[in-house]
Amino acid sequence: MPSSVKVATFFSQTEALIAAEYLRANGLVTTVMGDDAGGAFSGITLSKGFRLYVPAADEAIAIELLETPPPTNEGGGNEDTAAESSEQDDQDISQAEY
Repeated sequence: MPSSVKVATFFSQTEALIAAEYLRANGLVTTVMGDDAGGAFSGITLSKGFRLYVPAADEAIAIELLETPPPTNEGGGNEDTAAESSEQDDQDISQAEY
């Protein structure tokens, strides 16, 4: 079994899970470890924070991904907003026949 290395530590479980999903979306096997008292204190760490581990061979890639967040489309562009796509969806639905 390949060895794992810690690539990041987060105060909250939510932040750790978001970062883990980002790494997984980029093809990396990622494990989140942390103590939240078996769910009694869900989302709150009791010791050492929530840690992300990846296989040692993927350490450099994981650190680079975590240090370089994904680009956002804050400048506008041709992306549909949720409201625009919802209106389009409503137009595509035919009226019910009774």
